[in-house]
Amino acid sequence: MVIEPEGIKMEEERVKGVLEWLTPKYVKDVQKFLGLANYYCWFIEGFVFIARPLHDLVKRTRSGIGWRDRKRHLKS
Repeated sequence: MVIEPEGIKMEEERVKGVLEWLTPKYVKDVQKFLGLANYYCWFIEGFVFIARPLHDLVKRTRSGIGWRDRKRHLKS
């Protein structure tokens, strides 16, 4: 977080890390991403609604994640 006279904003390096995050293969990977993303929830309006599908996925899934099936479903 960077505090300037104009206000508070996110550090560009950390934003870059989120944007370049690899596609998760396992539940633990999604949990790691959510841990990082939750730090920035204060900066993202409606974050709770945006992240909800990932939280739901973590609750329901115990093994590897079938991203191809999930992506197909989201695109239709």
